[in-house]
Amino acid sequence: MKFIKICIVALLIVPINSLFSQTNSNRKVTEERTRNWQYESICSESGGTGSSYLLQVTSYVGDLRLALNQAKKNAIHAVLFKGVAGNNLGCTAKEPLIENGVYNDNFEYFEDFFYNTRQYNQFATSPSGSAESSEKLKRKMNRVTFIISVNVDELRKKLEYDKIIVPLGDALGGGSGLKPKIMIFPSDGWLMDNGYAKFVDNQGVETLVPNYTRALLDKNLNIAISTLDKMVSERGYPTVRLAETMKGLNQGSAMDNAVEGRDGSTQETSIMDELLNVAKADIIWKVTWSLEGSMQKYVNYGIDALDAYTNKSIGVSNASGPKSMSASVGDLLRQAVTDQMDGFLARHQDYFKGIVENGREISLEFKRFDSFEYYFNDDVEFKGREMEFSSLIRRYIGSIAKNKNFSFNPGENKIDVSQIKIEMEIEEEDIFEEGKFDMVPNDAKRFADKISRFIKKQFGYPSKVTTIGLGKARITVGSK
Repeated sequence: MKFIKICIVALLIVPINSLFSQTNSNRKVTEERTRNWQYESICSESGGTGSSYLLQVTSYVGDLRLALNQAKKNAIHAVLFKGVAGNNLGCTAKEPLIENGVYNDNFEYFEDFFYNTRQYNQFATSPSGSAESSEKLKRKMNRVTFIISVNVDELRKKLEYDKIIVPLGDALGGGSGLKPKIMIFPSDGWLMDNGYAKFVDNQGVETLVPNYTRALLDKNLNIAISTLDKMVSERGYPTVRLAETMKGLNQGSAMDNAVEGRDGSTQETSIMDELLNVAKADIIWKVTWSLEGSMQKYVNYGIDALDAYTNKSIGVSNASGPKSMSASVGDLLRQAVTDQMDGFLARHQDYFKGIVENGREISLEFKRFDSFEYYFNDDVEFKGREMEFSSLIRRYIGSIAKNKNFSFNPGENKIDVSQIKIEMEIEEEDIFEEGKFDMVPNDAKRFADKISRFIKKQFGYPSKVTTIGLGKARITVGSK
């Protein structure tokens, strides 16, 4: 009897040991697959919206009970190191967040992240909780497909906090810490299409006058600007909000000034010039977008980045976003822009780096009142030498500018000067606290004021300095 009991126990133990052995074997095979990162990933449907990617991940596991966790690991690995392939449903390919070499350079960190502490688990979820498909292969292997959502924003913050990757803005800025200030406007085309701009007769010239006050009451405009503003700020770039700037500016008087000056003459200052004079932005975005589709919605967008001082184009970004039946306008726009944002801002940073190193570009225009005794091609005396007034002005500009190869076109009553490079900041004395100096932003007006003071000191005549935006000033010599 005792012998029979022993046999029965032995028979029970063998299958259990066999089961444990098989499970450990399957786990070992799965683990090997994991460490070799053998999987396939592709965008699922529209690819997700907002801060998350939606992936279809196919993994290879020996034990189906390990399949979900394996899918999460593979999804995180794809987002970080391999990137995600696009599809024909409107989702474009996703570049990896970091270079693959970072894994080997931080091997112990990722061993903990993926295996020991399983931190990856907090950044990946399965919306349905079950596999989309499962297929048994040879050698006790299964091919299993899951849909996995990866919270990319939180994953990036985790890696930045742990100093595995540098923050987006620092990476784009090359570590310089100095980044351009960006201000976002709706494009003229969007304003016209939505009834927020009109043409007015400006002494025979049709001039487009936008109504930003009314436009800012548009819900979709505010969503678009807020979405883009947040994406730019997340990457460490300072921004100026159009709505806040408008509060400090009386648009009604700005519109009047844009059409006619106080003396009835043509005034070249636009509403945007007035806003930029207050905001002091380095780069402006003119944004257009439209919501397309019926059942499944998607966004078409375009961004034209311009130098706020010269109006020169820095770059253009445009694309169509993924389709969705439920995503909000903000999410659709964010997803549409996300794929190109980093490369687009990198061009901004390259451009701005050139400004920091070589100076900001401005232009000047000189005119004369009849009360001024000299024409610009008359000879004048300076430090015992005779030279044309225009030649003296050219030499003085060359002495205070960062470059001497600017364009200089003199005439009897007018001088045009362009491509002048000036320092981004200048030292200015605090008139209320003797001996204290502050660094203040430099622009065309400050530069022109310095020239005006030079002319008054040498010839005794005041000058009227008027601005035409941040990057151009007119100096009219002979009177205020």
